[in-house]
Amino acid sequence: MRDTAEFEAWALRATPKLFRQARLLVGDWHLAEDLVQDTIAKMYVHWARVDRDLSPDGYALRTLFHLFVSRRRLRSSGEIATDLIPETFDGATIDVETRHDLARALATLKPLERAVVVARYLDDRPVASVAALLDRSEGWVRTTSSRALARLRVNPLLAPLAALT
Repeated sequence: MRDTAEFEAWALRATPKLFRQARLLVGDWHLAEDLVQDTIAKMYVHWARVDRDLSPDGYALRTLFHLFVSRRRLRSSGEIATDLIPETFDGATIDVETRHDLARALATLKPLERAVVVARYLDDRPVASVAALLDRSEGWVRTTSSRALARLRVNPLLAPLAALT
């Protein structure tokens, strides 16, 4: 009974951050909700084994990223364009069209590339943290982020953003 109450308290606190991550990864509100729901369900099943002294949030985020990559491998349909990104970068206000362009540009990346870009640059995680999150080496993370950023730099959708830097 105590574990269930503890899990519910954690889930209520962790869900908004998980949803923000999922929304950035999948680009669709409803798919993000499904991804978070599956992540919370997996966390519930394994809650007895989760070390609460360490970060259950990290375990949940890792589960979310793994579910995202697994789903992307299984899906045969294309991406669904989105019209919103829940937050802006650098505290700067960007218009809705720029948000659309950023979401569409992120959708052109492969799932693992997108996961690396979201974790490193939108969630501001260090290379070591992203490597642990995705079960990859730090070198792989650096190489993948470099390649993904190179693809984003030449993406015509992001040309207006390049003018801001």
